[in-house]
Amino acid sequence: ALMLVRFGWLWTMKKFSLRFLKKKPMEFASWTSREILIASFAGVRGAITLAGVLSIPLLLPDGSGFPARYELVFLAAGVILFSLFVGVIMLPLLLQHLEVADHAQQLKEERIARAATAEVAIVAIQKMEERLAADTEENIDNQLLTEVSSRVIGNLRRRADGRNDVESSIQEENLERRFRLAALRSERAELYHLRATREISNETLQKLLHDLDLMEALLIENQ
Repeated sequence: ALMLVRFGWLWTMKKFSLRFLKKKPMEFASWTSREILIASFAGVRGAITLAGVLSIPLLLPDGSGFPARYELVFLAAGVILFSLFVGVIMLPLLLQHLEVADHAQQLKEERIARAATAEVAIVAIQKMEERLAADTEENIDNQLLTEVSSRVIGNLRRRADGRNDVESSIQEENLERRFRLAALRSERAELYHLRATREISNETLQKLLHDLDLMEALLIENQ
């Protein structure tokens, strides 16, 4: 029963971590069922059980002996010894042919790979920025070009440093898109208000609405 409780607790916390702690999952969130079973047997110590049963007083307030105290100590010791015995038997069987992954080495390789790919991507962006700035046919404003490239390079550097994962980048893009759509709709409402108060002509209204429609269509298309 003790092993089942330990296994059930670890398995439940694994599912909880995968579902609700996606950004910072628990260490054992990536464990397999076999690894959780190994942890269930490997963690048996019995110190808390023994401390609990030994905390039972020898005597009651009236001076008589605590009933069944020695039986409780015997049962607790028996459970501890049996758990250790089962662990000694089961662990060698469970550990056979088990490939232990070096998580520290894997994390180190991921950091190296992220840094290398980010540097290559940054160089490519810088070259593209220079090419677009020199291309007269593109006719892109230099300030806009610098602003966009700097933002993309900043995101790449944060990802390389581990400060911004893919999920955070996607969330950031979605949030920015929602803000832009809200701004466009407010601008459209204000244009209709300006036209209603005759502060702008109908031609100006149609032209500005056309520009807003194009930007909104682009944002919706990228959702």
